[in-house]
Amino acid sequence: MPFPPFEAGFVAPLGPVRGKAGSWAEYLVRTRGEQDLRVRLALLPPVLEGGRSWLEVTALGALALPFAARLLVDPEGGVERVLIYALGQAPIELTAAGRRAASPASKRTATAGRTVRLGSASVVVPAGSFHAEELRVIAAGQATRVWRAPEVPLWGLLRSEGPRQTVELTACGDHGARSVFPDAQGNGSESAK
Repeated sequence: MPFPPFEAGFVAPLGPVRGKAGSWAEYLVRTRGEQDLRVRLALLPPVLEGGRSWLEVTALGALALPFAARLLVDPEGGVERVLIYALGQAPIELTAAGRRAASPASKRTATAGRTVRLGSASVVVPAGSFHAEELRVIAAGQATRVWRAPEVPLWGLLRSEGPRQTVELTACGDHGARSVFPDAQGNGSESAK
């Protein structure tokens, strides 16, 4: 399953994350042959030096343990750091030999294929009714229909329908994003007594 749990090539054409610190969006992700997932994307406050911010992605399924990743992203969408957290475990950091990952903009031309605007439509999802832009994203030889609206935080994503997967917005907000990562415990110099 791709992470975030959206079909390959689907997010890149939507561009870099947009929104203010504190904004969030929750989705129901249904993938044929797999368990349904609830996915929460949150742009955590505060905004850091250089316009960087932490984007947290949390996934919860009926059969799997809760899982979260925190990505330090720059204003263009490049990923600088990745922290992974599984329930009951200490967060771990994944690195790419100390190098910053390429931004989605640079990957878009190589891996995302193309995006075709299909017009506009009224879309009803669990989060409400929206006037949306409809797109067809063609990547890796497969087409995904995407509906997005500018008032939805992060990528504007309302709904997507791909060959194996459907994603629907269940809730969103411009403030109130919070982390599921535990607070740091001590500084590592304490000894067990």
